[in-house]
Amino acid sequence: MMRAVVLSLLCLAPLSGIWCPAVSSNAREVAAAADNTIAASCHVEGCSGTAITWAGRSYIVTAEHCFEDGQSVQFTTGDRLRGGTGTVIAVDGALDLALVDVDPNDITGRVSVPADLPDGDWLGIGYPEGRGPSEWRGEFLGAQRITNLPRPRWAWRVKRGRFRHGSSGSGVFRGGRLVAVATHMNDDDETVYACPLHDIRAFLARAGREQPGRTTPATDGTASTITAVGGPESWGDRDRTREILAIKEQLKKLAGTPGPPGPAGPPGLGMDPDQLEAILERMEAIETWQRNFHATVRVRVHPKKETR
Repeated sequence: MMRAVVLSLLCLAPLSGIWCPAVSSNAREVAAAADNTIAASCHVEGCSGTAITWAGRSYIVTAEHCFEDGQSVQFTTGDRLRGGTGTVIAVDGALDLALVDVDPNDITGRVSVPADLPDGDWLGIGYPEGRGPSEWRGEFLGAQRITNLPRPRWAWRVKRGRFRHGSSGSGVFRGGRLVAVATHMNDDDETVYACPLHDIRAFLARAGREQPGRTTPATDGTASTITAVGGPESWGDRDRTREILAIKEQLKKLAGTPGPPGPAGPPGLGMDPDQLEAILERMEAIETWQRNFHATVRVRVHPKKETR
């Protein structure tokens, strides 16, 4: 009898609205946040990226080593409902970050970049080998350094999912918000490295200050300019490669090109200019005699060989 009463109450509870609506509402919020995160995880040509909202505008954050400043890029939203063309308006080689300006009507989901690290599980979403969106999860290892970037990266040991070629620029989320941008992986131990939250916010905040004429968001909502690639100490792999190729091209153009003659040096100590002139004339006479001597020998020798 008691069991029947309990079962009846359980069956009627959803209809009565005693406690199930709260659980159902929370479940819907979680599902909506997950769908929004997936939609915001864009496939940006050969790499990955995340659609964000910043200072009231929409952008895609991705990896700098995938694109060049000013480049036009094609993107598709994670839910595959929309897509379009964006323009890379900012790059930072030291952070390996790039910012793509997009039409807000071309994206279906966007996430915020929080000031503080929210609670929740770590979740990475990208497009390994061009397929996805694909999730990965891992154990957070803290801040670590890698050889080809000057600033520390957050690191994770992948426990589930895949991070491969094409995942560069993918978002790392916590609580449905973007907290890191994954750019590199150590294949030997499956460790993923990403630009951390504070560097992402700094990158967005100083958007374009070093390139006049570029308008991009600042934290206070005013327009400013975005960070461009700095000096060699902040360069990434692509920047160094570009500079090396440029230097090689310059050397190739200079090879075999004689420079202008230098100024005449002063006469040696104690050397009379008239004596120097006489010495030069003597050397020239000797060289002339030597050339005539070889020519004379050739004339005299060849007839003897022909008469034998």
